[in-house]
Amino acid sequence: MNKWLNRLIVIAGATFVLSGCSAFSSEEDVVKMAELPVFESTYQPQIAWKKSISDGVDKYYSQLQPAADQDAIYAASRDGEIKAFSPEKGKLLWRTDFSDDPSNALNRSARFSGGITLTPDSLVIGTENAQVLAFYKSTGELKWQANVIGEVVAQPVYDGGIVVVHTTRGDLIALDSDTGEQIWNLTNKQPNLSLRGSATPAISQGGVVYGRADGYVSVALLSSGQPLWQLPVARPYGATELDRLVDVDMKPIISNGVVYALAYNGNLVAIDLLKGEQLWSRKYAGFSDIALSGMTLYLTDYRGYVYAIDRNSGTELWVNEQLSYRNLTGVTVANEYIVVGDGEGYLHWLSRENGQFVAQQKLDSDGLYMEPVATNNYLYLQTRSGKLIAIEKPSLNQD
Repeated sequence: MNKWLNRLIVIAGATFVLSGCSAFSSEEDVVKMAELPVFESTYQPQIAWKKSISDGVDKYYSQLQPAADQDAIYAASRDGEIKAFSPEKGKLLWRTDFSDDPSNALNRSARFSGGITLTPDSLVIGTENAQVLAFYKSTGELKWQANVIGEVVAQPVYDGGIVVVHTTRGDLIALDSDTGEQIWNLTNKQPNLSLRGSATPAISQGGVVYGRADGYVSVALLSSGQPLWQLPVARPYGATELDRLVDVDMKPIISNGVVYALAYNGNLVAIDLLKGEQLWSRKYAGFSDIALSGMTLYLTDYRGYVYAIDRNSGTELWVNEQLSYRNLTGVTVANEYIVVGDGEGYLHWLSRENGQFVAQQKLDSDGLYMEPVATNNYLYLQTRSGKLIAIEKPSLNQD
C-alpha cells in the first residue's frame, strides 16, 4: 500500500486511519508495487557487523535513526532501549532501558520516535509521549527529561547549547541542552489534515529552518524564536482535504546560503536563506529527506521514483522509475553510489552518474523505514525489526 496512506492523520480532533491493503477496495491495492528489479550486479556491498536493538520500531511510523560520532554508534528502539557500540567492530559499550521509567506508566511504552540527535555530551530523543529526553553519551544515564505539548516524532536538532524540536501540533520549541528548560515556543497553525509526522528542522547562520504542514518553509531566530520569513512551497488545491495535502515533511538542506526543500503535492524549491526569496522551483512531490552531494540533489518522490537534480538550476539529470510504490526511504550518498531502502527490506544501490542499479541487498523481511546514516567508512542502517547493520562504505573511484 502507498507509503503516504500510512502517514495520514487528522490533527483537528479526530484521527483518520487507513489500514489494510487498500483504502478503497478489500480485493486490490490502489496502486501496484513494482516488481523487484533484476540486473547484473557490478558492486558487492560488504556487511561489517550486525546487532539487535530490542524489537525495533515494529510497524509504527518512526523517524528513529542511529547516530554516530568518533567514539560510538548509538541506536534506540521504540520501547525504550538504547545501546552504544564501537563503530568498527560493533562491541557493546553500554545499554540503557527506559521502558520501566515511571513517566511511561500511563502509556503503552516509552514510544521513542524522533532521534537520535547528538550534542557534545548527550544524545537526545523525542517521544510520542510528548517528552524530550537527554542521555549522557558516555554512560547512557538520563541527563534530563522535558515535557512538551505534542508528540515529538521528528528528530531534534542541536546548535550552540540549544535543542530544537518540532512537534506534531506544529510548535517549534527550543530547550536548554544542559537542563532541558524551555527557552522559547513558536506556535504554527495546522491544517485539518496532514501527513503523519512533522519536519525535522535544520539550523544555519543563527536561524532555524523548518517545513510546515501548511506547505510553507519558515525561518526563526535560534536565540529567540522570532519569525524571520516564510515562503510557500505548495499551495492547497482540490475538492477534498486529501487533495489539499501540502506538507513540507522533510528536513531542509542548507548549503552555501541556499535552502532546498520538497513538499507533498507541491514543488522542489531552492530559496535564498537570508532573503527568503525563491531561486527556482520544479514540480516534484514527496515527503522523504533528500540528499546533496557536489552539484547534485538526490530525492525519492511519493511514487518511488528516484531523481538526480542539478542544484543550481533544478534541471533533471536522470530518473529511475523501476522502484515505483515500493515504499522507499530517503536517499543516502555512499561515495560514487546512492542507496535507498524499501518496504520489503531491500537496500538498493544506484550509480550517481546515471541512476542505474549496481547492487541490491535483502536486509530485513520486516522492511526498511529510514535511509542509512553515513560516516567516513560505514553506512549504519536500522531496520523495522530492530537490526542495526554496519555496511562498509565503498572506496572512492572504485572500478
